[in-house]
Amino acid sequence: MTVFGVIIYAHLDIDGAEDVVKWLVAGGIAVGLLYTAAKNAPLLKVKLSLVDWGFMARHLVASAKLLPHTLRCWMNLTCLLSPPHNLQDMTAVGEMRCLPWTDLPHFAADSHRSQSLVRVGVAMKSERQRELSRKGLLQLIPTDGVIFIPLDLNQPLQGQQPFHALLHKATDLPESGLGLTWENLEKWVDANPEVLLVDPLWAVKQVTSRGFLLYLSEQAERMDMPFAFPAASMVEGLDDMAALQVVMQNQGLRMPCILKPMLACGPKWSHDLAIVFDIRALSNAKVRTPALLQEYIDHSSVLHKVYVAGSQVGVSAQPSWPDAAIMQHQLSPSDHQMMSFNSLASPLRDYPVPAAGVPMHLVHQAVDFLRSATHLSLFGFDMVVQNNTGRIYIVDINYFPSYTVASSSRWLTSLLKKQMQQHEQRAQGSDWHRKGGSSAPA
Repeated sequence: MTVFGVIIYAHLDIDGAEDVVKWLVAGGIAVGLLYTAAKNAPLLKVKLSLVDWGFMARHLVASAKLLPHTLRCWMNLTCLLSPPHNLQDMTAVGEMRCLPWTDLPHFAADSHRSQSLVRVGVAMKSERQRELSRKGLLQLIPTDGVIFIPLDLNQPLQGQQPFHALLHKATDLPESGLGLTWENLEKWVDANPEVLLVDPLWAVKQVTSRGFLLYLSEQAERMDMPFAFPAASMVEGLDDMAALQVVMQNQGLRMPCILKPMLACGPKWSHDLAIVFDIRALSNAKVRTPALLQEYIDHSSVLHKVYVAGSQVGVSAQPSWPDAAIMQHQLSPSDHQMMSFNSLASPLRDYPVPAAGVPMHLVHQAVDFLRSATHLSLFGFDMVVQNNTGRIYIVDINYFPSYTVASSSRWLTSLLKKQMQQHEQRAQGSDWHRKGGSSAPA
């Protein structure tokens, strides 16, 4: 009996002692052995050793503990058309362990969708997946006809199909290397036009540069929009004071300014910023160049973060930096007329937010303008209301924000269903050709 148990245990040694399949099968065998032994031991005169009983009890307890956890995995699995070929291949997804979707038979994205269920592959960092799942945006079980399937960024996409659509935070991906990268994602998109890509990669890449704000500023001014972008200019270096003065004069820039790396996301240093009160302090700024030098707008310490997912729009007021005069008064001589900070680690979230608002009709005008200019359906941007004048400024834009507004839990499923319908309608047209590997924003 003991030898038999050890042999079974060895064959089930898949990925370590916590593997769900291993424990389930071993637990099932233990139950069977226990039942058979208890029923037939008197007849067969089989004596069980303490090791045998210990082996079976161990797996019974482990299997019972993992039962709720495992049921969630099987709920996820039942939404698929075909069972996986290899149940032993397990992969970590957030705080639960679920079967990967790599062993399923390939199918065309526009055929045989079970009960119109849209399968959406999700390519982003696991931390971001967990955060969005906690907020209810990424459902790992079928919800409203959509299921989100987390993908492994360490593996190419070719082996992780099938899915009908790909939801990505491409800024989480490296430019090159092994696994899922910008480079091989672009190749995969070109080779799989039947799969809906949520937001084209070229459109995402352009907003990863803060220099894109200069283009948006020109477009908003040309179209006489009821909002503006702060005066700004790109600077290649921070040591030539004469050149910096010329830049500021040509662009109408006035101190104080906020200095931001040109790269808007990715590495930690892309969030290292500095508020500068004197042009001579620029040489001391610990901000990577090239950088964007943007005029600081006094805004009563309130930042309005706008979240967009297709036609869905939400606004959240958050604490921000105080007016320039207040900050400058608090500076010490050692600060050299400059305040450095990392926007991801800012303590401002602990400050109370004064009551203020942006008229929603202006918010929607800004959303329509940015949606058209960026060709994106998932984006966020920051707005401030200038003191005294009441003028509204857009100070930043980013792709696929955190969606902290309370009403956003169904935004992604609604967006995916709508874009999938549009994608299939275009695919059915004889003259349909996908430009850039993606659909237009819904």
